[in-house]
Amino acid sequence: MQNRALFSESFLYQPSILARLKNEFAEASREFREDPKDYVVGAIKGDGIGGHRRRMLLMYGFSIAMLLFVTFFIAMLIMWQLAHSKVEANKEEELIKIATLANLDDIQQPIDMPKADKKAGGGGGGGRKTPTPPSKGQLPKFSLQPPIIAPRPEPQLRPPALPTMETVQVDPRLEPRRDELAPTGLPTGVIGPPSAGPGTGGGMGSGDGGGMGTGDGRGVGPGRGYNMGGGDPSLGGGNRNTPATSVDVRPIPLNRPRPNYTEEARKNKIQGVVVARVLVGADGSVRSVKIVRHLPDGLDEEAISAVYKMRFKPAMKNGQPVAFWQNIEVEFNLR
Repeated sequence: MQNRALFSESFLYQPSILARLKNEFAEASREFREDPKDYVVGAIKGDGIGGHRRRMLLMYGFSIAMLLFVTFFIAMLIMWQLAHSKVEANKEEELIKIATLANLDDIQQPIDMPKADKKAGGGGGGGRKTPTPPSKGQLPKFSLQPPIIAPRPEPQLRPPALPTMETVQVDPRLEPRRDELAPTGLPTGVIGPPSAGPGTGGGMGSGDGGGMGTGDGRGVGPGRGYNMGGGDPSLGGGNRNTPATSVDVRPIPLNRPRPNYTEEARKNKIQGVVVARVLVGADGSVRSVKIVRHLPDGLDEEAISAVYKMRFKPAMKNGQPVAFWQNIEVEFNLR
């Protein structure tokens, strides 16, 4: 029984092929050093132990050759990958250079912006001979570069692969706050289906030239050429928050925050109206407050605090929002 176990264990243990090749190579080297002639003759004849050793040496040589081949193949793959990555990086760099060279901002001629104390002039108009008046909306984005496409009120059902923004040729400093979700139109237009108006030349309005409004040009409003403000085109007047002395539409309050009563005024039963002169900016926010008619016991301060929380639909002049001073009454009542 014990002999059977020993016999079985001798077959269970098998060294790795590398270990066996190493041992065989070492044994062959030792025999070759002792008697080279006898070793060579035995290996060539292929009988007995010599034939077995020859097969082992051939396997060892084949393994070495495979190892060298795999190493060489992997090295070639690594070198190809590095060269391919370098070529792709060079292509990307060339594309960036081409895109930089094709940048419209580099091609377009810079325009010197005038000082704000100069008065803006010019205008524009347009239309597509539509029998209905131009529809209500917001003006396109302002740019002093000539527009690529004329504005139109209809939404694009199939936007182009390279979308182009609608613009009018107006000093960007005159541009009011925009709502990107609002349709293109005239602030003084009518509410209804999209309509470009009875004018000609593209754009919207009752004028001509591809702009917006009643003028003749690529600008906005009455006037000629481009820009806005009436008359011949001239740049300037960039500060749209400079208060206007006259407007077509006065500011309209959108909320009425309730002022707080002070304890002293409540104790002294102070009631009445505080009149404040308010500067409403072109964006509808309150820029400045001056008290014209006062009330005591801290009610003036509470009125100022309430007025600063108000929001307005800004004053309009020539279809554009402008800053404007307006009186606001703040009532204090103990009821």
